[in-house]
Amino acid sequence: MKNCTLIISFFLLVSCNTDSNISNFSDNFGDIRKAKGYYQEGDKKFKIFRGGTFRTNETNPFKSLFPVSINHAVSSRIATQVYQGLVKLDQRTLKVKPLLAKEYKVSEDGKIYTFTLNDSVFFHDDPCFYGGKGRIMNAYDIKFCFDMLCSAIENNTTSDYLTEIIVGANDYYDATVNGKYSEKGVDGIRVIDDRTIEIELISSYSYFLKILSQPCCTIYPKEAYEMYGNNLKSHTVGTGPFTLKNKDIDEKSSLKMFRNFNYWQKDENGNQLPYIDVIKITFNKNKKKELNDFKKGKLDMVYQLPFEDLNEVLVSLDSAKIGGNPEFKLQSNKEGGLSTSYYCFNMLNPIFQNRDVRTAFNLAIDREKITKYTLHGEADPAINGLVPSLGKYNYIKVKGFEYDPEMAKKLLKKAGYPNGEGFPTIELDINESNYLNEKVAIAVQKMLLQNLGVIVKINYLNSSSLIDKFNNGKSDFWSITWIADYPDQQNFLQTFNGAIVPPKDEPSFTNHSRYQNIIFDKFYFEAIHAKDQKSALLNYAKADSVLIADAAFLPLYYGHKIRLLQNNVRGFPINSMEYRDFTKVFLSKN
Repeated sequence: MKNCTLIISFFLLVSCNTDSNISNFSDNFGDIRKAKGYYQEGDKKFKIFRGGTFRTNETNPFKSLFPVSINHAVSSRIATQVYQGLVKLDQRTLKVKPLLAKEYKVSEDGKIYTFTLNDSVFFHDDPCFYGGKGRIMNAYDIKFCFDMLCSAIENNTTSDYLTEIIVGANDYYDATVNGKYSEKGVDGIRVIDDRTIEIELISSYSYFLKILSQPCCTIYPKEAYEMYGNNLKSHTVGTGPFTLKNKDIDEKSSLKMFRNFNYWQKDENGNQLPYIDVIKITFNKNKKKELNDFKKGKLDMVYQLPFEDLNEVLVSLDSAKIGGNPEFKLQSNKEGGLSTSYYCFNMLNPIFQNRDVRTAFNLAIDREKITKYTLHGEADPAINGLVPSLGKYNYIKVKGFEYDPEMAKKLLKKAGYPNGEGFPTIELDINESNYLNEKVAIAVQKMLLQNLGVIVKINYLNSSSLIDKFNNGKSDFWSITWIADYPDQQNFLQTFNGAIVPPKDEPSFTNHSRYQNIIFDKFYFEAIHAKDQKSALLNYAKADSVLIADAAFLPLYYGHKIRLLQNNVRGFPINSMEYRDFTKVFLSKN
């Protein structure tokens, strides 16, 4: 009885101290106040501050915040603040860094990853826990979430990230389709002890850790799933620096995320993270209004500026450089973003089964002219391969297509269509919701007519109709912008993997063009199974070069990342993925 009393007294003392600390800590919640230390930005040092509200806008609302169903950019950017995985991406370099795992080891054959977890990582306080207090995260939570990701539960749209590469994961998925959920779960996901988990892969996969950095691989407690089920699409319970509750969400207009007072990380100066108290995100499709709100100081960031307003923005910044008052900061990732815009050929269409035709189309397009005059210089011409500039891959140049209309005419003549005679009218399907798609399509339409005598009819489709059409092989020529989910060459080149092409009468969800080339597949598989990065990069470049030599697609341009920040925003570097981590972002007092 004495021991029991002692334990209860201790528990109450800890609880009271915790509550008191939180209360004292939050007395000035929302106010910008000094913190310890300085932040280095270029050649300048800035005093660190904490507090305040960071305000931004998204032109589309989020779709789901339940990790297994997160396959949408806006949803991902929100989820990254409230959920965490074993690893994360560095916001500046996009290199993989440990997060919930304090360290990991990889077996010599590259198949077994052993993760040791950080201690004292707590889930957010939530009614799903006894007493509403979040508990410590453990290895069983990792196991539960990864088993769920490898299952056929409702609304799981991301299972293929793991099912094809982890031992036993595909078998487990097939079993759960029939409603059979074994307690053992996936064979290749094993809890060693409370702080250690082991994952066994079918083979070595050079991009595995980058997959683990994705929102679908983030961790939530079993208690939350048992209480909320699919309502987790908007009710989050994670370990991240910010919390988000249903009461703080209006899915059509805005949401607010609040700093997690029990967050487990501190900075190098001993400051409790995160620095910011509140993140407010509005959902407004009007880019003009968004930019005006930013200029009025109502937003702290604008992402993806309207092209027609770029000149005005750049002139304003240029005037600031020569003595005017700088109104804002412009961040630009001029080495390129992780996106490639291109046109696909349907390889089921006999006309595009002819490589000379595909090559002629490519040589007839002036990519430099399109990026300069149609895109106002805010994109790079795709004169290399499918993969844009990405780390060390940039040093392994893949030679792409040059503008050569005379050679294009010769090749089309060789294919049996001199000056386009006898060539059927080609229908180009594009997404009607993106006005840039229309401008680029019209430019391509004119070039193909002028240089080859080929008539192109442009079809404007909504995104769902377009996707359904090319997935089912009913589109002959269509536009696509592939944006990488994670910073690895595999994420681009997988779209031409011949091994995943289904029968003609079945939809093709990744290799939309149904392209097959055994030489490409050889280099691609050697790259993804490489045990060292150098070998992977060399084989990715070889695979990319095969696509160019075979004219497997029609590359157009590589996208840029551009955004505006208010002058008092610190610790928020841009990257080629628009990957956002607000843990160390702060608002300084100017």
